[in-house]
Amino acid sequence: MNTAFKYDSNKTTKEKSTLASEVESKLVDYNDTKLKSFNEVFRHSYVSGVVDDTDTSILSNVTTVTLAKTFKPTLNSSVGYNVYFNNSFYNPHSGHNASAGGIITSSGFKVSGDATNEQFFDDDGEGNLRSYYMVGNVRTYTDTTAGTVDYSAGTIKTNAINLTSVSNVDGLTSTSIRITAIPSSKDIVPVRNQILEIDFENTTVTGEVDTVAVGDTGAGATYTTTTSYTTTKSY
Repeated sequence: MNTAFKYDSNKTTKEKSTLASEVESKLVDYNDTKLKSFNEVFRHSYVSGVVDDTDTSILSNVTTVTLAKTFKPTLNSSVGYNVYFNNSFYNPHSGHNASAGGIITSSGFKVSGDATNEQFFDDDGEGNLRSYYMVGNVRTYTDTTAGTVDYSAGTIKTNAINLTSVSNVDGLTSTSIRITAIPSSKDIVPVRNQILEIDFENTTVTGEVDTVAVGDTGAGATYTTTTSYTTTKSY
């Protein structure tokens, strides 16, 4: 989750860092008391209100969410994987954002036959999952039909792939691959055996002085504390 709020510096003596920390604390409390249970829906408007109500100086906020799930691959064996988000993905038109990687991302992995290049998944906006590695800032695709993406159903399916290793996730050794997707709605609904949880390791909270409110166009430096993805876990 990414939250950017604006506040009136005339209504508080608190620093941006203090306000950002207080917002984060409110989000942690929301995560612990409202989410992390079966059938609990992430309501964007409610969360936006939690941010605004953190302090009387906060005037507004823009909060966006990204979905993430992990799957544990069977290494050194050719296997296909199905990842069910059960929330539709953002795909306003066919081919959306294809040149920049679509709306799907993943953590890294290596495949049989290439022990050198760390590869990743993205999509072409037309329902094809792709695998690639980076050469400088350029994506070099190894498979442009590595699987399928059903944007309406929120499902990602890989073709049979022989994975030999997975990369660290958030700087920690991992046995799983994380796949992220941009949802079509800011409200996230768990189904069946899913539980929602905010991933604070990848959540950003930023604060900025509202220059209209204070009448100072020179103000507005941004403080950032890094702690989105909204995650959907299966049990």
